[in-house]
Order: sequence, then structure tokens, then C-alpha cells
Amino acid sequence: MNDVADIRDTGVAIRAEGLRKAYRIYPSPLDQMIEALRGGMRHTERVALDGVDLELKRGEVVGILGRNGAGKSTLLKIIAGTLEKTAGHVEVNGRVTAILELGTGFHPDYTGRENIYMGGLCLGMSRAEIDAKIDEVIDFAELREVIGDPFKTYSTGMQARLTFATAISVDPDILIVDEALSVGDARFQMKCFSWLQRLRDKNSTILLVSHDTNTITTFCDRALILEDGKVFAEGDAKRITVLYHNLLFGRPLSTNNDGGAENGESAEGAEVEVAPTDADEASAESSYQATVRYGTGEAELVDWGLFDETGRRISVIETGAKCRFSMTLLCKTDIPDLSCGFAIKDRKGTVVWGVTNSSYFGAGVPGAAGETLLITADCAMWLAESVYFVTLGAAHRESGDKIDFVEDGIQFKVTGPGGIFTTSVVNLEAIFNIESASKALNGPAAVAGSSTA
Repeated sequence: MNDVADIRDTGVAIRAEGLRKAYRIYPSPLDQMIEALRGGMRHTERVALDGVDLELKRGEVVGILGRNGAGKSTLLKIIAGTLEKTAGHVEVNGRVTAILELGTGFHPDYTGRENIYMGGLCLGMSRAEIDAKIDEVIDFAELREVIGDPFKTYSTGMQARLTFATAISVDPDILIVDEALSVGDARFQMKCFSWLQRLRDKNSTILLVSHDTNTITTFCDRALILEDGKVFAEGDAKRITVLYHNLLFGRPLSTNNDGGAENGESAEGAEVEVAPTDADEASAESSYQATVRYGTGEAELVDWGLFDETGRRISVIETGAKCRFSMTLLCKTDIPDLSCGFAIKDRKGTVVWGVTNSSYFGAGVPGAAGETLLITADCAMWLAESVYFVTLGAAHRESGDKIDFVEDGIQFKVTGPGGIFTTSVVNLEAIFNIESASKALNGPAAVAGSSTA
């Protein structure tokens, strides 16, 4: 077993080995007392974590995905030191701040200001440190007008803002966040992620639980999935989010190119292949090289692809060009509420655009047994130059259950004139110009040239 000195030498911030947490369940409080006095087991166990190994290096951002009850919050609480483990070993190197449950440790009858002091003291800050930072905390939370009101009068979003602002005021070496960013409004979420990025730039370590796969792929270096208290998979964030979708949405279909379903295949046994990142390798056949395919099998996708205005299947397209995304679905049973669509993802797996008949028409469509449906989306390709992937498929509109989904079923490359940020997602073909404002009354007079991006 490595000690704390070894962790510092290797640059490891968190190491957990063989973590196990089991809760004792007694039929009644009397059984617990009898067991304590007389011995003998009068309880059953519910295992929340079962032999979990985890290692985070300094400056690393790791995401955790998992269904409700998978053990995510239990793992974070043990690492944060707010919950005792049953077995195993955990070592943490650095100052830890954990945002586990909104409002945890905040007294509902205390004012926002009083709770900042109480929260800061619980985080190990001195009163002088809190005095120096309290205005910064209030301004970050954007609650100055109500900071003297009781915490219980705040909305859920306001409580989230104050909790987060107080937690980050200590400049932690390690930050643990459990879904806390999903409550605030979009503007506050953007502010929080900007702060997290600054924290990351300072080489702090972040452990982030989120059900939002876009957050995981955009922000995390790698990710892992917890399932039934065990590490189901870990690795590249994009690959792990694909596996997570596979785990969530039922029996996987074949990952082979023939598109047939393999009824005996389980989610755990689904083969996953990382698609090539060089768009020049993309070909007409590559649209069938799906990373993961899953669904109930009530209908089957028999063809899909990206096509130009002439109907030719393509894998390279210029910015601004007209194109069509297309898929052909064969219904094997009557399906009254089909929702079919396409979603474009970037290299990291972040969804940059998507459309379904539900989002476009506001309704599902019926499919009869034996019927073949052609689903298309005609678009103007305004994405910036890069490589992209398309996930496509059909689901039940009412329940969301996936019928046949293909992750990264189409790979294509967008080429363009350039002249914009290399990090741009879209190309608006701007006409950029700088001219002297003093000469504007006499007509345009460019002083630095102009260009079309």
C-alpha cells in the first residue's frame, strides 16, 4: 500500500483501492439492539460500493457517470471524508472542497451572510479569511440584495449559487462536485464552468459527477462509469459517454457492419471501436462502421449517410454547402410514437446540433409493421472546419426508449475558407472590416483591410 509520501512523489491527488461500503438493514430498531447485546447477525446488507479502485493525478479532471443508485454519491462522500468506508483504502493529498448536496451544512433559519461564515468555518477558513472574501462570495452568487434574508426563503437556484460560491472561496487543491451545477440558470452555469476552467489552469484536481454527457466530454480529461457499486468502464471521455448511452438504453444491437441484431449480446459485452479521427479515411462505407449500436429491435436502420445536393454520398463537405442527412428505417412491429433524428458531435463527443421529428413537428409519427420509412434532414452546412460524427436513430417519443440507435454512424469532414478562431464550432462567413470612424461620414475607408471568413 502506498503512503502519503509516495502520492506526493508520483503527483497523485486521490487514490482509492478496494473501496467497499455496505449499509446494515435491520427489520426494526429492536433487532439492532438485540444484535449489539447478544451477538448473532440480525441484519441484511445493502452494498453501495464493492471493490472500487480510483486514481486521479494532480491537475486532472475526471467525470463520473452512472445510473441512480450506482454508488456515485457514496464514493464522493468517502473521498471527501463525510462518510466512513466499510473496507478498502483511500488517500487524499491536498485541500479538499466538496459540493455534494445543495445547502448541506447551511442552516435554513440563518441569513445568507451568516451561512457564508458558517460554511467558511466548516471548510477550515479563519474568520479573517472569510471577512476578506465575503464580498467576493456575495458578488459571485449575485445575491447582494437578499444576502440578509433567511436561507430558507431562497429559491433552489439561489441556494445553489450561494453553496457553490462559498465552497470555491477556499481555492481548493481538490474540488469534488456532485451534480451541483445542474440547478443554476444557464448564465450562472457558464460562470461556474469559467471558474472551474481557471481552477484547472492552476493545476487543481476536479472530480465531477454529472448526468450531462456534454459536460463530461467537454470538460473532463477522462471518465468512468459506476454500475452496481463497481467500476463498469473507464477511459477516454468520449468513448465512456458512448458506453454510458449503451448501458442506459437497453439491449445493444450488433456492432457489425451488416446491421443485424444479435439477441444474445449484453450491454457489458458490447464491442466498442473508436472511429478513425482522420476524416480523409472516411469513405462511402464508413457510415456503417458504428462504434456502438443498441435498441429494442422493434425497427431496424438499414441504411444511412450524408449526401450532397445531387444525391451523391459524401464524407467531405465545404462550409455553406447544401446537404442531406438520411436514414432508412424498417419497422418490424407497429410503433405509434416514433421519434427519429440526427445529432452531430465534435471530436470530443459534444453535441453541436441535432433535430428530430419531435423537436421539428412537436409530435411523434406512426410506423406500421413491414413499413419502410425514409427520414431526412436537409441542411446548410455552417459548421467550422473540422471532423464531425453523427449519431442517428429511432426511439419511442413518449418513454424515450431507444429502438435502434447508431453512435457515430456517419463521419465527415468540413472544409472552409478559414480566417476564424481555430476553436470555432460554426462558420458564419463574416465579412470582417476595420475603418476610420472619423471618415465614415464620407463613405467607408478601410484602414486595415477586410476579409471574408
